[in-house]
Amino acid sequence: MKNMKNSERFIMNFLYILIMFLFLTSQVINAAVVINEIVYKDGVVYDSGDWFELFNNKDEIKDISGWIIEDDGGNQFTNPPSTIIQPYDFLVFYSSDKFKTAYPAVVNIVGPLTFKFGSNDTVIVRNGDGEKKDEVEYNDGQNWPDAYGNDHSIELVYPYGDNTMAVNWQQSVNLGGSPGAKNPGANGIFVTEHDRTPDGPKSYEQVNITITAKDAFANLTSVVINVNYNGGTYSGAEMTAGANNQYSYTIQPTNEGVIVRYYFDFIDDIGLTAQRWWAGSTNEPYLYIVNDNPVLSGMVINEIMYNSSNIWVENVTTTSNYEYVEIYNFNTQDVDVSYWQFHDDANKYRLPDSLTVPADGYIVLADKTQAVIDVYGAIPANALLISIPELGLANGGEIISWQTVNGEKINELTYDDKAPWPIEPDGNGPSLELINWTFNNSLPESWLSSTNFGTPGRENSAFVPEGGFWIFGLLNFWIIGRKFVLR
Repeated sequence: MKNMKNSERFIMNFLYILIMFLFLTSQVINAAVVINEIVYKDGVVYDSGDWFELFNNKDEIKDISGWIIEDDGGNQFTNPPSTIIQPYDFLVFYSSDKFKTAYPAVVNIVGPLTFKFGSNDTVIVRNGDGEKKDEVEYNDGQNWPDAYGNDHSIELVYPYGDNTMAVNWQQSVNLGGSPGAKNPGANGIFVTEHDRTPDGPKSYEQVNITITAKDAFANLTSVVINVNYNGGTYSGAEMTAGANNQYSYTIQPTNEGVIVRYYFDFIDDIGLTAQRWWAGSTNEPYLYIVNDNPVLSGMVINEIMYNSSNIWVENVTTTSNYEYVEIYNFNTQDVDVSYWQFHDDANKYRLPDSLTVPADGYIVLADKTQAVIDVYGAIPANALLISIPELGLANGGEIISWQTVNGEKINELTYDDKAPWPIEPDGNGPSLELINWTFNNSLPESWLSSTNFGTPGRENSAFVPEGGFWIFGLLNFWIIGRKFVLR
């Protein structure tokens, strides 16, 4: 038991959950539509008014009726009924009927919008529930391509990349841009699925690699897998094509402890090429380690700071907008977590080499490690603080997963910012803390908000020893019952 304040907080949460019989859940749905091209200033030749284009990057029809288009000033436009985008097709939103005159052949259009976009603005796409599905914040020619009244658009080079980054955009190849059509030079090669069997091979097992790959704008003619062992030279081999855009290859058994890396080369029938590595891994190829005795248990996601508040730290300016996830190692031995993985809904992160978490120790994954140190002090000796600058936990909740180097899931859960999950961690200061590492951390009743601003690398402030849960619960029921009888 920590103290009475902690126990009281715990019991109140316990009683609240007992009377909750409706489970509120939310699921993030991948809209599969991306902002693909933008014009934010009339040209001279193409006097079309402002417009932007969405691309459906999946092989399925997307109904976006009732979705909301918004700018950074909060101006909104709601899509009319029967607004759909066909697979690998485009939909243009225009602000003026001048667009129809400038581009009479473009028929898959919606508008006019009730507002225009500025030279430094944000295009936001929300579903009918107001959930943000895509967002691009651009500026005119500062770090972004220049398209201010010069008859050019800004267009996305790769519709499966990160469209929030200026480096992935270019000034349109053609005057007037390419509304309702593929951006010239755009590469549509992408991998939809990757399967490795087994994920964690033993030294006597071969490994079967299967990917599903497609080209949104052309046909693939060659898929090559490139493999190396322990950092040696990559060697390429043609993968075997199968049905439904699948390609396969078998890597033969190799010795215990060998690190195997691989990536893919693609060529299509219009001459475009691409290399595909592990998405979101900072150019790290797919990777596994041959391990005859892997650690497959004994670690849990123990604390989540997904939406911090502004905190004033002595001699330091206000610290805000930092995030972290803490994993606790309840094994009786140290665990080598070199190259292990943390996944959220949108991203995959691979840890660096030479990392060992002590027994009864912690690993803290943070987007701003200095902020964590400023707020909480130096990390304890039995904890590791690892920087993941791209970490972006969803404030509205999402699925997160802690995995071995070979992708074997050790712990996975979906947190939320709505009851029955504690709601205080959603921007009010506290973190989300697991009550006890023996509890099922996929259940909201296993969590409480911290009594302070969190405890990264330390025992949770909400921690209750095993057995204490029922003692406090029965005691509280006795107190409530006694008060009722006395009335």
